[in-house]
Amino acid sequence: MLCEYLPFEISEAIKKLNFTKINEIRLRIGCPIIIDYGGIYYLSKDGVTDIIAKAIICNKGIIDNIITKACENSIYAYNEEIKQGFITISGGIRIGLAGTCVREGNVIKTLKNLSSINIRVPHEVKNCSLKILEYITEPRIFNTLIVSSPGAGKTTLLRDIAFQISQRYLQNILIVDERNEIANSVNGVPQYNLGIFCDVISNCTKQFGLENGIRSMKPNVVMTDEIANKLDVDAIHYALGCGVKVIATTHCDDINALREKKDFEQLIEKKTFERYVLLSTRNGAGTIEGVYDKNFKCLCM
Repeated sequence: MLCEYLPFEISEAIKKLNFTKINEIRLRIGCPIIIDYGGIYYLSKDGVTDIIAKAIICNKGIIDNIITKACENSIYAYNEEIKQGFITISGGIRIGLAGTCVREGNVIKTLKNLSSINIRVPHEVKNCSLKILEYITEPRIFNTLIVSSPGAGKTTLLRDIAFQISQRYLQNILIVDERNEIANSVNGVPQYNLGIFCDVISNCTKQFGLENGIRSMKPNVVMTDEIANKLDVDAIHYALGCGVKVIATTHCDDINALREKKDFEQLIEKKTFERYVLLSTRNGAGTIEGVYDKNFKCLCM
């Protein structure tokens, strides 16, 4: 599926690889194409290599070609995504964009002169949450925050928690997918099996999604990704005030750093979250370092 969006030379190289091992493909104008293939390699005509001289060199034509195909030959139609720095294509594959921001006052209107793209290939890891599920759902569903550095698997874990709660507890779940990373919806259709009790609102702020979604969909549990600032924190407090359970994620290296994180003081002081799940990449993405209660007492390692 990815290959149909790639120029011939690159797609032929990708076809020689095991797709399940591809995590990222990074393309920068004038640089060798780099692929995360269970390790960092260069992409060559023969697949992967650690010899830079054999690498395929990216040029502007390659990037323009990929973006045009990803936008179905209508970049204007995808501008809302582009100005947020990404495009989502079939299969939940996400293309991150870097270039020049076009501003009108304080408003970003679009991105132009794209110089780098990062093709992130997500993988569904069914049952990856089973090791910690009982700690966040028994004897009831707890308000839970998943904590990890970027790339440590927090969204993959959140996705599986949604599926497990939907299937096991028959709870209505609202997923507020601000950056379209959880469900990876294409034309409104989630590209992942999140369970038959899940509803998704994507490409909106957490405040809008939670306020409107809770009123209209009457969920038992809401889930959202990457709480980052005071507006996000306020949205979480709003959801809790409506009597629903919240399971969310945030970027942070460890529990101690979380306590010092800006705008999180109220969440921690009020013990808003009853469970914290800490992930790392120590033994690969998704390594569960521990589950902690609202007082940061470790429940399991």
